[in-house]
Amino acid sequence: MLQLSKMLNLIKAMGIIALPVILFISQTNETYAHQPFEIIKSPSKKTTIDLSDASVSHAFYGKFESVNEEIIFNLNNFSDNILKFSILIPDRNPEKLLDKKYLPELTLTKISTSKNQNSPNVQNTFKPNITPATYYEPYSQMHLIRVTAHQEILKNNIQVKVTIKSNGPLRYIFSVGSKEIFSSVYASGDTEYFNSSSQREWYWYIENENEDKDQKNLPKKITKPSVQIQNSNSKQLENTRATANTLNSTIVIFSSLILLVVIILIIYYLKYSKKKYED
Repeated sequence: MLQLSKMLNLIKAMGIIALPVILFISQTNETYAHQPFEIIKSPSKKTTIDLSDASVSHAFYGKFESVNEEIIFNLNNFSDNILKFSILIPDRNPEKLLDKKYLPELTLTKISTSKNQNSPNVQNTFKPNITPATYYEPYSQMHLIRVTAHQEILKNNIQVKVTIKSNGPLRYIFSVGSKEIFSSVYASGDTEYFNSSSQREWYWYIENENEDKDQKNLPKKITKPSVQIQNSNSKQLENTRATANTLNSTIVIFSSLILLVVIILIIYYLKYSKKKYED
């Protein structure tokens, strides 16, 4: 009886250890959730991107060159009726030094597709947050500033049109959705897939060292990021990415071993109990 009690305590202990590890992994994987795309400006018409399921997590990387530029996102469907989006900018020069009045604004238009003609369209404008939130995104290895964020539960038969308008040159990310799906492509229009190398090039913008520091709080022309990323930054980025991948692999292996041991102990306990009952 004492041996059985010890075995049960061991199973409980292993379960307690395994649970937080599994939860940690699930939270870590959330940073891998987005499908990255680049916004390609149309030379002849309004730049427009369509999403056939805006519940799936996407990150659209873009760059404004002047004021009054507009990017339109047509969010045509939501598989879970949750609208979630953010506008982010790099926590780097020159963006992090810009006055708030130069940050982009977002207009949200909710369009009813119901046959009820009495359902009017609803429009809201979102200005940059009074206190922008900074955070580190582990997978892309980027320090970012969230300048606008919104989440709500939509009614049925609603499509959403998002218009982002520039107030000056800067780099930005439009993040939308939260569901992790990679087996299908939902984005179409003026956009294309944005690989990790292009993301690093977009992020590691090298500013002009001779630029007048007193003018850094004014909007400035953002030139195409240099392909020649600084060696020190590039090496640090690759080392961090490799370390993160190694850590994630170790955690997965460790948690799998714990689960295997727990399963074996449970099977052994059931067999032991059955044998004791038969005796």
